[in-house]
Amino acid sequence: MKRLVFLFLMLGCKSIVDLKVPPITITNAQTAAEKQMVGEDRELEKEGWMIASIQSSSNGRSNREKSANDDSDPEIKAHRIRLNYLLPEVKQYKLHGIVGETPAGFIKLNPLGLNLPTYSQYEIPAKRKRVEDVIVFLNESRKAIWEKEVQNQKKRGKKEEELIKYKQSLMEEYYKSVSAGEYFETISGRWEKLQ
Repeated sequence: MKRLVFLFLMLGCKSIVDLKVPPITITNAQTAAEKQMVGEDRELEKEGWMIASIQSSSNGRSNREKSANDDSDPEIKAHRIRLNYLLPEVKQYKLHGIVGETPAGFIKLNPLGLNLPTYSQYEIPAKRKRVEDVIVFLNESRKAIWEKEVQNQKKRGKKEEELIKYKQSLMEEYYKSVSAGEYFETISGRWEKLQ
């Protein structure tokens, strides 16, 4: 009798819990679910399981994503710590449309933000001041890192032409990192939302 009950329970449980594991794909890029978690994407994968880390592998990281531990220069390290600290706050401001990236590699207030529903949150003087301070701190750190890295390249014997291209590539990384739903300034000075 006990064997029958046990067999019945095993067969009953098997039919109740019909678990199908989806195919697993390992990539060096974020999945849609990961982008959703960090606020970069608004669509989740249907019936998808996520077993992953939001960080990509170290060989796939861009200059702007380096951790402070990657730098031997204490000045660059300090500025990267600051950038990493401000990153979640900046991401929120970008998603609210209050700030955006510029072709010069800096962020600044989005003039179209005045017409957005999220703008009312930033009308409080203290909150507005915080946004302005974050913009200043972030831009200072970006500029300091570029200048220091260009100096390091110059010490290695790079020519002036190469240095200009190198600095431009560092600045463009931020401009090219704009995610869907975020605003950016075009080269002609107009502001647009990335679709």
